[in-house]
Amino acid sequence: MPMRALLNKFISIFRIELQDLKEDINDLLEILEKRKESQEITNYVYMGNKGVLLNEISSVEELLDSISAIDAYQYESVEDMIADVRLMICTRIEECDFPDVVRNLVQRKFNKVCKYVTGSEPS
Repeated sequence: MPMRALLNKFISIFRIELQDLKEDINDLLEILEKRKESQEITNYVYMGNKGVLLNEISSVEELLDSISAIDAYQYESVEDMIADVRLMICTRIEECDFPDVVRNLVQRKFNKVCKYVTGSEPS
């Protein structure tokens, strides 16, 4: 596969994985809503958990925006891009003070995409 196609593939798959993560969190919001409606949880618990989940969604959206700004054509190799994307993710997570769970989930998604595209775990 040509290098440019591989670079674009990495970005596209990582974007899809982050979208999937966002949808999973939205599913949790729906479950939370149903639990509130059935009075399984109090409004207080609902509002607290909803705030946490909305913060997580916002964090993932922030990363999606950052990923969209990546120009795959500026890289000479997949390894260079992976290193740069890893640095960008870490920087955004620190600057925006993302929840630890988002940090861990994004890292797992990132490693999954790296393994798929390159055939090995990132170093």
